Amino acid sequence: MNLQLRPIASGLRAATCGWVLVLCAAAAQADPQQDTERAEASFRSGDLITAMAMLRKAADQGYAPAQARLADLLDAAEQDAEAVALYRKAAEQGDPAGEYGLSRMMVSGEGVARDPQQALALLRKAVARLYAPAIEALARAHRAGSMGLPRDPQEAARLEAQAKSLRAQVSR
Repeated sequence: MNLQLRPIASGLRAATCGWVLVLCAAAAQADPQQDTERAEASFRSGDLITAMAMLRKAADQGYAPAQARLADLLDAAEQDAEAVALYRKAAEQGDPAGEYGLSRMMVSGEGVARDPQQALALLRKAVARLYAPAIEALARAHRAGSMGLPRDPQEAARLEAQAKSLRAQVSR
């Protein structure tokens, strides 16, 4: 390399390294919501390992939506005890996905003692927060007469319409 170009090349390397460090620092300081959004993008692109690492980071910071989403993935992987613990943390913060997830686990007895009454109470909390999956689950319970509820096709239809309307609003 020409001796006159060495200082320029050295300066460019230093500047490039500096920008890489700045970008890495910015990524490391992302807030839990940003980490959760990036995790969802990673998950959609098929990168489960990155998605779970980012969700874990946000969940460890106490971010309820990340706790509930990570619990969803852990439940699917049959890591029920950890899923229940994360759903519970999210539910205690009033997160409807956490309430709904914990309710599902309590209905089935996965990772926690079966408790249909507590499951129904959690499900109703998530429904009151207008969480569409919970509304759909309550509609199924009314249609089937499960979870200690009487069969009520009219209530099931009303709830199904409500969930459909909420999903339509979200997709706009």
